[in-house]
Amino acid sequence: MGRRAAGVTVWLLVLLSCYVVLIGPVTVLEVVVGAAGALLAAIAADAVRVASGAAPGGARYAVRAVLAWPGALLTETWQLARAVLGARRARGGFGQVRLPEGVGTAWASAVLSATPGAYVVAFGDEDDRVLTVHRLGDRPSGLERALGVEEARA
Repeated sequence: MGRRAAGVTVWLLVLLSCYVVLIGPVTVLEVVVGAAGALLAAIAADAVRVASGAAPGGARYAVRAVLAWPGALLTETWQLARAVLGARRARGGFGQVRLPEGVGTAWASAVLSATPGAYVVAFGDEDDRVLTVHRLGDRPSGLERALGVEEARA
């Protein structure tokens, strides 16, 4: 099985599984309709992947990031709640950070953006390891430290 066929198959299974979980009574007709829709979406998702040239990138620090993520989510959600309720003034803003060699830009950006503490806005034009992020606070989070992120030098 080719790489594209494997990618389409994985997308198909994931999308169809989500569909079956979300519908009420599971009938043959519902599964057929869901499979047809999931197949179209899987083909489109693979076409987007090929057109964008996206690749997962290196997995360096992935385990550390996954282990740090739940704590970062809780801590940063608390910081966000305090900032929203006015108990603490948020000192965040936009800045640029650099991912270390061996860390995939796509998955690292997704992990960073999956907490309230930072959101990846853009990749660098010349160097895709430089990310423009919006931070809730003025210091790097534990998740950023787990990923080995450093401040980008201008």
